[in-house]
Parts: sequence; C-alpha cells; structure tokens
Amino acid sequence: MTTVGDMLYQMGGVPVGGEFTTGSVFFVDSNTGSNSNDGKSPDTAFATLDYAIGQCTASKGDIIYLMPGHAETTTAIAVDVAGVSIKGLGRGSARPTITATTGASDLIDITAAGTYMENVLLVGAASGCTALIDIASADNTFFKVEFRHGAAPTDAVTVTTGVRNKWHDCTWNGTADGPDNGIEFQGAAENIAKDFEVIGCKFNYGLYGLDEAAIGAPATACGSVEGGIIKDNVFSGMVLTAVDFNSSSAAAVRGIITGCAGTAYLGLAIATIYDLGSYGSVKNDAVDDFTKGSGLLYGQFPAGTCS
Repeated sequence: MTTVGDMLYQMGGVPVGGEFTTGSVFFVDSNTGSNSNDGKSPDTAFATLDYAIGQCTASKGDIIYLMPGHAETTTAIAVDVAGVSIKGLGRGSARPTITATTGASDLIDITAAGTYMENVLLVGAASGCTALIDIASADNTFFKVEFRHGAAPTDAVTVTTGVRNKWHDCTWNGTADGPDNGIEFQGAAENIAKDFEVIGCKFNYGLYGLDEAAIGAPATACGSVEGGIIKDNVFSGMVLTAVDFNSSSAAAVRGIITGCAGTAYLGLAIATIYDLGSYGSVKNDAVDDFTKGSGLLYGQFPAGTCS
C-alpha cells in the first residue's frame, strides 16, 4: 500500500513545501529534468509544466513543485485537470519563470476548477500574447504570483467565466507602454464571474501607465462582477481609472472596495480614479499627480451606464 509518506519527496525528513497531500507530488525542472522521467523527485523531475499537469489526476489534491531556476518560454499551457496546485520554489530571480512567446495565444489557459498557483513569475511578450492567464473555471486561487506585464498582452489576466476566483498578495509590474488592464472580467452573462476577491495586491504601472484599469469590466460584462471584494490594494500609474465597473444602475450596493490607494497618472482627477458602478467605496485614498493632493473617498459612487 502506498502511504502519504511514499508520495512525498522528503529532504532531511521535511516534506518539500511543508504540505501533506493524499494526491501525487510531481517536480518540474527545466535545467535537469526530462519528460521521460517519472517526475517524482527533484532528481527525476519533468522538464515542462504542461507535461506535469497531464500526469495529474483530477480532484485528488495533486501538487506540482516548480524547482528554483525553472524557466520556460512557451505558449498555451493548459491547466485542464481540476484541483491541481502549482507551487514555485525559490525567491527573487530564482523563482520559477514562465515567459510568453510572441504567438497569438494565452500563456496559461485555466479551464479546470480549483487550481492553486503560488510564487510563480509570469512574463509578457513584445507582441502577440493575448493573456498571461485566461480563466474559464471557478474557485481558482493565485497567491504571491507576479505578472510582469510587457507590451503584450493587452490584458494580463482575463476572466471569461468562473465564480469565486481569488488573487491574494499578487503583483502586477508594468514593463512597457501599451497594456490596458491588469484583470479584465469579460464574461457578459449575469453573475458569471461573481464573488471574486482581489486582496493585498500591487498594480505598479507607474513608469508606463495602464491605459484602462487595474481591475475592470467592459459595459458588455456589466452584470458579471457582482459580489466582489477589492481590499487593501495599491494602484500606481493609472491613466483613466484604477477600478472600472460600468455596472448596473441599481441602487443596491453589490460589491465593495475598501482600504485601497491609487495614484493618478497624467493628472487624472482624484474623484474619477474609482469608477465603481454599483459597488460601494469605503475609506479609499487617491493622489493626483498634478497637485500631489490626496483625499479619502467614502460612500457609494454614482452608477455607470449599462445596456
């Protein structure tokens, strides 16, 4: 009988990553790995993340560890197995790094529910890439993931469908002029992306500006983002808005933004940095680049238009 201990590779008696699971554990290392290996230890690691995902079993708690220094330049990694955790080992420049090519595709497509991703650096391309992550499933969590947003993609993260997705303590760093959104909810159906969380994140586009919003939904997706919590985030370098929900004109508050701070780029007025539609605003701050003035913003903002 295979025990939990058998399934976990141990270094000095301590499970890698400090997490026990009854699922399988796989390792990925572009430096020494091969997809002809079994992937069950750092010494027999796979070479690519996409291959490792294909070895997982849905909803069993499988974990994939990306080794320090792991690096891939690729397109269209398919996260299509439910309940898989992808964890990067290493700090700073040693974090696992996945870089988009200039091909017209998403870097990572998440179509299976319950994906967990931690401590991974995702890097945009000079052109071509359509999203660093595209989400079409529910209950996914991103923790300490950095989105290094180059000239492409236009939107770093796109959500076409999927409720209860979460971004905690993640970072968006703009590295070139041109991108529009950090996260864009694109699904048009009512409540298709509701009950999301963006908490403790940093959207840093101060040198280049972000053309539309750090977190946004177009008018065609006005009903898709009800029930969201946007809390304790920092927005730097916003050209138009930090949060842009052209939401419904209903009087009820249908989501909340609180404890956030934003710097307006190119003299954007403090009062317009949060365009929240039917969301409520509690104790959010904004700084105008021209006057260097700031002010706390309270209460529900006027609703935007929505067809």
